[in-house]
Amino acid sequence: MKELTLVIDANILVSAYSIAGPVQDRWKSGLMPHRLVISPEIFAEVERNLRQAEFHLQAEEIRACLKDILDRCVVVRPKERYEGKMPDEKDRHVVSLAREVHADRIITGDAGLRAVSPIEGIHILKLNEFDPLPV
Repeated sequence: MKELTLVIDANILVSAYSIAGPVQDRWKSGLMPHRLVISPEIFAEVERNLRQAEFHLQAEEIRACLKDILDRCVVVRPKERYEGKMPDEKDRHVVSLAREVHADRIITGDAGLRAVSPIEGIHILKLNEFDPLPV
C-alpha cells in the first residue's frame, strides 16, 4: 500500500471531534497509514470552533482533542502563498499547504473547494470519497 500525503481541512477535524457520526467513525478508523498534514491556521481554526458553546465540550475535552490531532497530524507552515484563482479566499491557505507538502489529496467538507478539484493537480475530496487503501 502506498502512503499518501493528505491535507486535512479544519471542517473535517471539527466534525471528527465534535459530532458522533460517519466523519468521526471514518477519522478514527480510515486514514492510517497515510501522512496527515495540517497548518497552524487549520489547527487554530479547529480550536476556535471546538470552543463554541454549540458543541458542549469542556476545556479538558478540547485539550484532549487538540492533543490527539497533534499526535496524528504533522503541522507545516506553508512558505509560499498560492496565487491562483480561488472560489473563496478563505480556502487559499489549504491549497498553499497542499502545494508545500506535495499533497496527494485535500480532504474537506467544503463544497466550493471541492468544486474546483483538481487544483494544481491535487484532488479534493470529502472524507467519505477517499479510498483509504490505495494501490
